[in-house]
Amino acid sequence: MSQQDNSITLQTAQDWTTEWRSVESTYNKHNECNGFLIPAEDLQAVLDEMATQRSGKKKVRAYLGVDPSTNKEKLIIVATKPENQNDGSIIYRDMINGYNGLQTGGKLYDFTLPVPPAEDPLSPLN
Repeated sequence: MSQQDNSITLQTAQDWTTEWRSVESTYNKHNECNGFLIPAEDLQAVLDEMATQRSGKKKVRAYLGVDPSTNKEKLIIVATKPENQNDGSIIYRDMINGYNGLQTGGKLYDFTLPVPPAEDPLSPLN
């Protein structure tokens, strides 16, 4: 992993995606979902929710789900806020309106166009 920007090599990405498909739960044995196409403006909205946080501490959390009305996979992304613990560790709390005292903002974003069908057919990760 690059220390500069947390990037990984194409080979590492291929290894990881192949591993996910071979060892993950039985969900993909019956449904094909290899990734998600994410609108940049939605991702930016999550980052904007954390604009006042120190840049080195910003993290988002992603949850996997399935919409039962369409049986389509969903990727739900939420902003987080670091909270220092008494032992010196940090817990990243989900910034969800109504949770943990948060009264504004804290939206849950559904980014999803599952892959497939929203894949790049020429991508080496497919």
